[in-house]
Formats: sequence, C-alpha cells, structure tokens
Amino acid sequence: MRTSSTTDFLRDFNDAFFKGKKDFIEQHVSDDVEWIMVGTMPLKGRQALVDAAFGMQDYTQMAFEVDTIIAAGQEGAVKGVMTAKGGNDRERKYCYCDFYEWQGDGELQITKMTSFVVETK
Repeated sequence: MRTSSTTDFLRDFNDAFFKGKKDFIEQHVSDDVEWIMVGTMPLKGRQALVDAAFGMQDYTQMAFEVDTIIAAGQEGAVKGVMTAKGGNDRERKYCYCDFYEWQGDGELQITKMTSFVVETK
C-alpha cells in the first residue's frame, strides 16, 4: 500500500474513532488487537477495544483535531488534540499520540495501538 493511502487510512480510522463509527473500527482491527493506553492495563481483543472506545469512555463526545500523521511500512502514528467538557462545563484539552501497527496490503487491520494522552493546561 502506498504511504499516502496509508496516511488516509489512519486519518479515516482516527475520524471513525471520534465520530462513533463503530462498524468501521470493528472492520479494521484484528480479532486479537492489543490497545495499550500508557499508564493503564492493556486491552486485548476486538470486543475489549470497542467496549472501551464506545462504552463508558465515550470518545465520541470529544472534539478533535489531527496535527500530524506519519506512516512507513507496517507502522504509523497520529498526533492531535482532543477537547472535552469537564465538571462545571470546564473545557479540558488533551494532546494525544497514537502509534499503530497493522497487517495487510489492501484492507488494513490494526493489530496494535499504543496511546499516549496528556492533559494540557
């Protein structure tokens, strides 16, 4: 797969994650996908990822902006900013960087995600 197509895929995957497109996410992660959110216990498996992303920690309630996408070979990264309303309607802003590993040449499937999230002031 060409790098530009891969960066488009990563942009689409990130967009689906934040816009609640659960079917897209389910279709593009492997059965045994691993999601490491640095500082928490890793999640293993498609259902665990979907439950975390679209369950209690609903990322679809956050505004987001992608700053940078890098892809090479079977790995890539997306860096951006997400914003959520906190208690007392206080806006909370987070910088994030997700590192991805995938398999496949045509229809890519994410096999591993490592997420770093830091709240900014």
